[in-house]
Amino acid sequence: MAYLLLVRFLPREDLPFCDCRWLEHAAHDPDNPIAFDSELNEYNLKTPKGHSWRIYHCPFCAGRAPESLRDQMFATVSSEESMRLHNLIKDLKTEKDVIRVLGEPTYVMDPGFTQQEPEKDGKAGEIRAFKALRYEALSDTAVVNANIDQRGNASISLFGKYIGKPPKT
Repeated sequence: MAYLLLVRFLPREDLPFCDCRWLEHAAHDPDNPIAFDSELNEYNLKTPKGHSWRIYHCPFCAGRAPESLRDQMFATVSSEESMRLHNLIKDLKTEKDVIRVLGEPTYVMDPGFTQQEPEKDGKAGEIRAFKALRYEALSDTAVVNANIDQRGNASISLFGKYIGKPPKT
């Protein structure tokens, strides 16, 4: 008999927390692929290849998993700072634009990441490599990341700076 596991990628805040303790029991069972990360207060499903998927809800009672401490590891970017940076980057379309406006990056990672397109119309999926230009000195709270495709086109994102592991309670 096959089972379908439905994965919701974000927790539903309208549901109560899990009170059946299934996740806790599963994480203590060495034959179960559920693991608990005590530093982040998160449950994860471990795959045979060493990857993990975060669990947001108990599969038995549908209650939310405990609050993660992950957000405490990154700075909060204020709406004013976000707007300032968005105004700075909004017209940047190419790697040349990025370097002309933002200057030399803090880090260049080539490749910064790869992306595999799914198979389509019987043709194998294409694997694309992107160069990443990371800017850490433009803001006290945000990192600006410019991903550059093979044609030199830029895709830019912002995220909070890493500030360290959450304090132990």
